[in-house]
Amino acid sequence: MNRTTLACYSLLASAFVLAAMVFMQLQDKSILAQANAAMVVNDAPVSAMTLRARNDDEVLCILENTSQRLLIYNTDVSRKQLRLVQNINLAQYFGRINATGGGGGRTSR
Repeated sequence: MNRTTLACYSLLASAFVLAAMVFMQLQDKSILAQANAAMVVNDAPVSAMTLRARNDDEVLCILENTSQRLLIYNTDVSRKQLRLVQNINLAQYFGRINATGGGGGRTSR
């Protein structure tokens, strides 16, 4: 297995973990009921999704595969503006989880 294949598998695993974390945070059924596959754009190397936040704001989430970043924008539709709320470096974030023993559920023997 070469490095490119290993990196692809790691990125895919990170995407599944990130999706699980998002669903855990969005346990409010009214938010989950509004999910619509038409709101997702997946055009390599970028994936984008819009959703409604709990305070009824529109949120745009962009996952950049090449830079391994998750960008979260708050949208103001009436003013046609985007405001960057969070810029998360996923490589650092998941590295921190694995370093503290939170990744994978593995136990030491």
